[in-house]
Amino acid sequence: MKPIICIAGPTASGKSAWAIQIAKSFSGEIINTDALQVYSELNIISARPSKSEMLSAPHHLFGHVDSNFRYSVGNWISEVENLIIDILARGKSPILTGGTGLYFRSLIEGIAKIPIIPSDIILETNKFQEQNGVEGLRNLAEKLDPKAANRVLGKDPHRLMRIINVYKATNKPISFWQENTKPVVPRIFCHCAVLLPERQKLYDAINNRFDLMMKKGLLNEAERIFTKNIDPSLPIMKAIGLREFFPYFSGDISLDEAVHLAKRNSRRFAKRQFTWFRGQLKNWNEIKTEVQRKNFEKIILHKV
Repeated sequence: MKPIICIAGPTASGKSAWAIQIAKSFSGEIINTDALQVYSELNIISARPSKSEMLSAPHHLFGHVDSNFRYSVGNWISEVENLIIDILARGKSPILTGGTGLYFRSLIEGIAKIPIIPSDIILETNKFQEQNGVEGLRNLAEKLDPKAANRVLGKDPHRLMRIINVYKATNKPISFWQENTKPVVPRIFCHCAVLLPERQKLYDAINNRFDLMMKKGLLNEAERIFTKNIDPSLPIMKAIGLREFFPYFSGDISLDEAVHLAKRNSRRFAKRQFTWFRGQLKNWNEIKTEVQRKNFEKIILHKV
């Protein structure tokens, strides 16, 4: 069987370029493993590969989801499972690349098969948050599922709402559904690398890339989404480059202030990704130098 290759890393760390290089060298096909690059309307903001890059190697699960769809890790797993099988059956290597660590972890460690949450329950919880805030969410989550709620650190309304919604929809705690999970792809079949460049170089790359994205039309892309009045609780609204520019479109801040906030939040997001990857992907190959990159490619070469 051809090797399954996973390339993770913080934003602007060079994942896409390396994945394309590997795909060309080892007859591979690239699978998006980023929660925001699935959205059709987030072309520039999500730093989706360009058309020419996508033509250089087969790409899958990029820009195929509408902005109003509440796409989740469960949706991604259901799509990626058959896709990996199909690519392997055609004698190619699946190359999964992106910055969403939860997708990688769910792929290798498994994900709970939780039933679909009815929309009326989601709306009810959203209204509860509007009326009671994050503290109200936490109190309700602790009442319904104290074990799961205690694992949520700080203000994380999305995870707290998930705990509440699952309990309301199934009358069972989320831990019940998490107990019997199986990996989509066992770790033994995967060759996994996480790009962790020197921190200041990464921050410089983020700033430079954002300037380039502005020249490519990021502002127009953000404004198109702003005019749609999308539900702020939808996953697409987590994209950095949207919430920072919405106050500018409303006339509350200047363009320079919006750009400053977007760059700052991108760097902060990269820092959180860096910490998460270091803590959660401990048995992955950490790639910090060109030598480590070449060594990883040699390992793959022996498996092809």
